[in-house]
Amino acid sequence: MKNAPKNRVQQSVAAGAVLMMLGVSGCSFTAEQFTATPYAPSDGIVKDVGPVLLRNILVVGRDDETAGRLIGTVFNTSDEPVDLSIRAGGASTSVTIEGQGEFRFEDETADDATLEGLQDVPGSLIDVDFEVEGEDATFQVPVLDGTLEEYREFVPGGYTPRPSEPAATEEAAEGE
Repeated sequence: MKNAPKNRVQQSVAAGAVLMMLGVSGCSFTAEQFTATPYAPSDGIVKDVGPVLLRNILVVGRDDETAGRLIGTVFNTSDEPVDLSIRAGGASTSVTIEGQGEFRFEDETADDATLEGLQDVPGSLIDVDFEVEGEDATFQVPVLDGTLEEYREFVPGGYTPRPSEPAATEEAAEGE
């Protein structure tokens, strides 16, 4: 019985430590874990319209608001071919995706990926309407320019980098 008070003190200290740890870390029991929330680790949108899966869809354009080019991949999860119609601003295009197939806008050499007359500048979001088999959906799609090297080859009309310091560039040109 000589050890009984000592054990009670040790048990009380241990219980206090457990309660303190629960109090300090208690918020993790009720808080949402954002690292467990799925998201699209890309520059474009990830959405579904009917049997069509839109993956990393974005528009690459220029500041002069002349045209934009669609980038990304669309997948058809049905066994039959489907027509995907895309409208943004006053521009539109459509593509046919084979059953269980995919269509990559980056690989397109025809004008199927170009939207003429877009009036949204890079850095903005543009409302884009997607229609498949009578099902319509509108999503806000990012408009990017050629600042990121991986998009430069897709800028309609080519990418021209902006000078980082216009005054310094003009002085250098005058000095030549």
